Amino acid sequence: TVKLDDDTELETIFVAISSYRDDECPNTVQSIFSRAKYPQRIRVAVVDQVDEGDVECSKPRVPCEEDPTHALCLYPDQIDFFVMDATLAVGPVFARHIGHRMYRGEYYAMQCDAHVLFINNWDEDIIGQWHDAKNEMAVLTVYLSDVKFYDEETGESLTESRPIMCESDYESKGNYRHLR
Repeated sequence: TVKLDDDTELETIFVAISSYRDDECPNTVQSIFSRAKYPQRIRVAVVDQVDEGDVECSKPRVPCEEDPTHALCLYPDQIDFFVMDATLAVGPVFARHIGHRMYRGEYYAMQCDAHVLFINNWDEDIIGQWHDAKNEMAVLTVYLSDVKFYDEETGESLTESRPIMCESDYESKGNYRHLR
């Protein structure tokens, strides 16, 4: 837990991100912190798989000297990076494994893609949903809404629903079937 100035204790949240050459990663980190009600409860671990010339997740688009309000500048002690050469990448599962190895005992743990925009107060919302499940073993999972249902300026969701994956089907036959 972390304490607020009034001695209120907050449960912490670990967010693992695996990024493969994704130039949106710094925006995702910014969104995680700027849209959280209590950014001090958040810790982020990024596995950044990059090639020379790629945008690195650890570097804000505008240097901290010019824009000290970016999450990468405000919360450097709450963000860990493992940077690796993209040519050595062996897929998202292994990168996620490395990311989760950076977990340090936070109360909640989650993972997201490197190109996600968060809504306002997402931290309180997701913890509330977990408590509403009334099951200490509950696992929350979601197929994220398209950004067209999100107001980037206000950080508010423009929908009360979530995508539903119906009409799924298996393609191919035998050992190489996969869900589409």
